[in-house]
Amino acid sequence: MSNVNENQNEFSQMLEEFLPNQEKRVEGVIESMDQNFSYLDVPGERTAVRVRTDELKGYKVGDTVEVLITGLSEEDDDQEYITASRKKIEVEKNWEKIEDSFKNKTILDAEVTKKIKGGYLVQALLYPGFLPNSLSEIPDNEEKVVGKKIQVIVKDIKVDPKDKRNKKITYSVKDIKIAEQEKEFAALKVGQIVDCVVTEVLDFGLAVDINTLKGFIHISEVSWKRLDKLSDIYKVGDHIKAVIVSLDEAKRNVKLSIKKLEEDPWATVANEFKVNDEVEGTVTKVLPYGAFVEIKPGIEGLVHISDFSWTKKKVNVSDYVKEGEKVKVRITDLHPEDRKLKLGIKQLVANPWETAEKDFAVGTVIKGKIVEVKPFGIFVEIADGIDAFVHSSDYNWIGEETPKFEIGNEVELKITELDLNNKKIKGSLKALRKSPWEHVLEEYKVGTTVEKKIKTVADFGLFIELIKGIDGFIPTQFASKEFIKNIRDKFKEGDIVKAQVVEVNKDTQKIKLSIKKIEIEEEKREEREQIEKYSTSSSEE
Repeated sequence: MSNVNENQNEFSQMLEEFLPNQEKRVEGVIESMDQNFSYLDVPGERTAVRVRTDELKGYKVGDTVEVLITGLSEEDDDQEYITASRKKIEVEKNWEKIEDSFKNKTILDAEVTKKIKGGYLVQALLYPGFLPNSLSEIPDNEEKVVGKKIQVIVKDIKVDPKDKRNKKITYSVKDIKIAEQEKEFAALKVGQIVDCVVTEVLDFGLAVDINTLKGFIHISEVSWKRLDKLSDIYKVGDHIKAVIVSLDEAKRNVKLSIKKLEEDPWATVANEFKVNDEVEGTVTKVLPYGAFVEIKPGIEGLVHISDFSWTKKKVNVSDYVKEGEKVKVRITDLHPEDRKLKLGIKQLVANPWETAEKDFAVGTVIKGKIVEVKPFGIFVEIADGIDAFVHSSDYNWIGEETPKFEIGNEVELKITELDLNNKKIKGSLKALRKSPWEHVLEEYKVGTTVEKKIKTVADFGLFIELIKGIDGFIPTQFASKEFIKNIRDKFKEGDIVKAQVVEVNKDTQKIKLSIKKIEIEEEKREEREQIEKYSTSSSEE
């Protein structure tokens, strides 16, 4: 501020130069003008009145001008002139304007004369003063500020009590802007449409200028449509129209809306759409949990991941839809008052599980393609999106060769289990063929005699293979009509034995045989034959 004080002192000295012993205002006609001085004819004065030419800018010979007589001047040729000043009158008149600016906030034209610490030196109406940075509205990075023409008002005047002619003036540009803002703000009304200029594009909205006022448009007020990235639509400098939605007088904040320039599309939705309508829309966003589809400008609904397929529990949304493409959807839920819309794609077709009880009843034989191969079984698609699971134990019967499968193989299976509650279906490949046990039941009944190889000798009996995968059992007590102390002494694996089926247990799927019964029957048969033989001989005699 030392520079400011020095400047003020210089100005005070300048004023003192214009203070004569006896000052008075007079009017005169300019008779002549040279580079340094101009001479006036003033009625009532005994000699010409001389004024510095640089104080009469804008005047010419013949013009009448008011000046302030400040004293006499002696020249070398003894010619006497009365000295006067036009500048002193202008300075006195300008001070009135300075005071008026301080009292009534009138605007003054000014010029920046120097950049100093904390602000600038500025001159207005020949009066120098200080313009603080905080009141300058001049950007910190602005170059060539000296000589800049600006408009200011007088913010403060401080008079030195010891020297009332020493006055310190503080100027302000910011107060002009504030006054303009207050005036403009007072003229605004909620619902008014205004022209704006975009000054900043943010993730959450647009900062705008409304003449000298600042305004903000939240992203939710930009469009009735859902927007993700404003920078794709707007850029700094764009001229837009918006409607005022709220005014904060204390902060002079203006909140605006672009979308309210148009009718809310939700207002007419109830008249245009209803639940179960099939409509066409555009996919606007694909997310892990679903896709947003716009069925008319500003009306967007969600197709949840669960509404893409009746049958698939795990859905990759991008496999079904792509952003920007047209899709058909069905309205599943509509609440215009809450601005909620739910859509579905799977609802465009019948739910296959609704007819599953009929289509996939237990015992149904059906063909399908293998879609997944696991160590414990295979998954076979038997209808669009419906899989049947075949456990590895249901591939083949014991004794049969285990098949190998690849994805894409076509197989035939029989439905063995249908769980509608959990939407699960189980099938069997081996169920398409008779089990070894069923073959045994057909071939081996009680009383049937077989000759088979001993497969296993155990302490408690013998096992013989009736057919591949099904063994018959001969308990030790049925192994011979004679007492057997150690069965291994009489039989060994690989021996061919003749036995008769004595028991078929369907519940336990076991068949019991007896060698003993065969031996006893053989013995009885021999006895009968002997009796018949000898009986015949006696009668012939």
